[in-house]
Amino acid sequence: MATDNIELARKIVDLVGGPQNIAAVTHCVTRLRLKLFDEQYARDDDLEALDDVLQVVRANGQYQVVIGPEVIDVYEAVQKVGSLWDEDTADEVQAKAAEGSGPQGISGLLIDLISSIVAPCLGCIASTGMIKGMLALWDFVALQLTGAHVTDLGAYVVLYAIADGFWRFLPIMLGITAARRFKMNDLVGAAIGAAMCYPSITDLSAAAFGGGEGVHYLFEGTILQMPYGTTFFGIPLVTPASSGGYTATFVPVIVAVWFSSYVFRRANELIPATVKLFAVPMVTLLVGGTATFLVIGPVSTVIMNLVGAFFALLTNIPVVGGTVAGAVLGAVWQVLVIFGFHWALIPVKLSNMGTYFYDFALPGQYGCTWAQIACVLAVILKTKDDELKKTGVAAFVTGLFGTTEPAIYGVTLPLRLPFVISCIGGMVSGAFYGLMDTRTFMMGYSGLLGLTSYIDARTPEQVEMWADTAYYLPQQGIYHMVVAAAGVVIAFAVGFVLTWLFWRPKEE
Repeated sequence: MATDNIELARKIVDLVGGPQNIAAVTHCVTRLRLKLFDEQYARDDDLEALDDVLQVVRANGQYQVVIGPEVIDVYEAVQKVGSLWDEDTADEVQAKAAEGSGPQGISGLLIDLISSIVAPCLGCIASTGMIKGMLALWDFVALQLTGAHVTDLGAYVVLYAIADGFWRFLPIMLGITAARRFKMNDLVGAAIGAAMCYPSITDLSAAAFGGGEGVHYLFEGTILQMPYGTTFFGIPLVTPASSGGYTATFVPVIVAVWFSSYVFRRANELIPATVKLFAVPMVTLLVGGTATFLVIGPVSTVIMNLVGAFFALLTNIPVVGGTVAGAVLGAVWQVLVIFGFHWALIPVKLSNMGTYFYDFALPGQYGCTWAQIACVLAVILKTKDDELKKTGVAAFVTGLFGTTEPAIYGVTLPLRLPFVISCIGGMVSGAFYGLMDTRTFMMGYSGLLGLTSYIDARTPEQVEMWADTAYYLPQQGIYHMVVAAAGVVIAFAVGFVLTWLFWRPKEE
């Protein structure tokens, strides 16, 4: 571990009140997220004065120290320097954090949960999505040049397994990270996720979605209509109506592990030590697993489907719906990033992609990254401040690969006007994406490689699955990637030109 990271970690731990004031620590893409027993001991100004700290944000019951892409190394150094887990058990730390953090509110708890559970998976989620995008581009180019697909080639099969394997078993991955968050045995959380991925459960979902003989419906004829093909001792066994079932869902496994964690702890208290090794996991899986399939899964799926339907309704308002929705999302996205609120929207995208195999809710935010770094480039070219230039160049390069916090905290937000202009650029490009009815087909990052997430990588079966419904979308090829690239040009042009025209360096 680099000496400079150890030294930075020592300073951070000291300036937040020492290790005795840290209840818990985690991280996301660019931030250390600390739960402090008492935030009044944290010295914001001194932290922000450190060369490697971009900003301090107090939000959602967390004390967030914005580091940048090096946050993982700093996080490990903070854990080592603070010896945060040496004396206290995880349950005790969680209890202390709850006592010291005060009320967070529903939004704070939601964002805290999402960031702590999804953040460990985010790198794989984005990278595998990009690999699928590049494979789709390869197949598209081959089809145009040779008239034949490459999907049967051994190289394609192997690479697609690498890209799609993580998504196929996403509930298992989230089961592990959720179990860690809720202080339950990792493998019990994985077992719950594995049950949700089990082929016979997935087959039930596919059969229910296909309809036909043997399929019945709860709340038939209403917006809450749910198909099922079998029962659990007379209780309808409702599963997500799609070919993948729970394999591409997000919320059900998290709620299931949360509920199961209470069963796990209670069983651990009551069961004799001589049989705990197998009895505690068995009771947890029987109670928690059954509740997952009979209550938690169906309710969670309905809720996320309703959220998705709301976004669909908003974007399908005649003439202006998509444009207005895209403009609003593009305008506020970077403000949401500042406070970490953007995490609350990620489940919507994951749910849409798991259900419809494309997302129509969040494509409008893609131009925000480019508007942001365009403003940074204009600042670099206009300023004579060498320190600002140095910070700007580093922020610009980082932004090209989708991480904008260095640009926001290091350049545009302190200068104020460039940040406002970047939001205007995001709004204009977001309106364009909404007007063009843009879709994304994979999870990706917001930088250069993020363009691949706009390539339609759906199989013919996935396309036809929604035939004769409002969600049917014919195969799109690279159309949406071309639209996304056009939106990038728009966002970049607006951000750069407006900053060049209206922002003045201090020396002027």
